[in-house]
Amino acid sequence: SVLPPKDVSFFRAEREQALRRGLQVSEVLQVQSQADVMQRELESCLSLEYSADGLPLLLHQFYTDRSYQLAQVKYLLMLRWRRFCRHTDVLEKLYPYYK
Repeated sequence: SVLPPKDVSFFRAEREQALRRGLQVSEVLQVQSQADVMQRELESCLSLEYSADGLPLLLHQFYTDRSYQLAQVKYLLMLRWRRFCRHTDVLEKLYPYYK
């Protein structure tokens, strides 16, 4: 049930991998001109966000999400109504005492 100790070479390789990972340095980001960044943002703003090809898919996604939300609301309202119907008998019996 007890595993034999691992070989020394295994621990040496593991230590070397840990050292290599620790010595890795990420490269410096390339310098970007602010004018180029602003130009790209302007072009993305001026381009049409919705095309004739993508609009049906967006509408389908919207109505799919909306139908799911409405189904959830309907389920919660049905649970609330069932709980109300279950406890109204008790409320009706106790109502004369509160008059």
